[in-house]
Amino acid sequence: MPQTSRYNIGLRFGIITGVLYAVLLLIRYKFFASSPLSLGVFAIISYFVILLMFLFTGIARKKELGGQGEFREIFTSIFIAILIAELFYVIFNLFYFKFVDPAFWENFKTSTLSYLQKLHASDEQIEQQMKNFKDVGQQTKPLGLIKGYGSGVIIDCVFGLIFALILRRKKPAAQEII
Repeated sequence: MPQTSRYNIGLRFGIITGVLYAVLLLIRYKFFASSPLSLGVFAIISYFVILLMFLFTGIARKKELGGQGEFREIFTSIFIAILIAELFYVIFNLFYFKFVDPAFWENFKTSTLSYLQKLHASDEQIEQQMKNFKDVGQQTKPLGLIKGYGSGVIIDCVFGLIFALILRRKKPAAQEII
């Protein structure tokens, strides 16, 4: 059996997932920002796609190991993919909100306000939602995105741990001796 690098799958799938993440973010910001509901639904769907990519990373690593992989071997590849994909997320958002569309959150705040008014939301609900935009503005600034990197990695790792637990398969005892 040829020697496999424990990092190749994670690196490859991390880059692929990162690029996919950036494309999904661009689509979300360009085409779904007119409505908070559509933006939220697309964000959830996009995140499921990213989670599937982490699962595919684990499956690819298990396949590379001949169908039998220890938890640690599978999770290592998933973890590397998570680190790279979340880095793409941070870099894309830094670039997008700084250079491509610096007024994104102001425009989105305006569209959210009109959306809530169309729904005849109460003044308290509208006021609360508008207060939430102050937090979003801070979270999408460079320092907020860097802090978000850590929490994003932690959340993704929870899923990665679950995927690695599901995919693990120990080698038969007879094979370990040989």
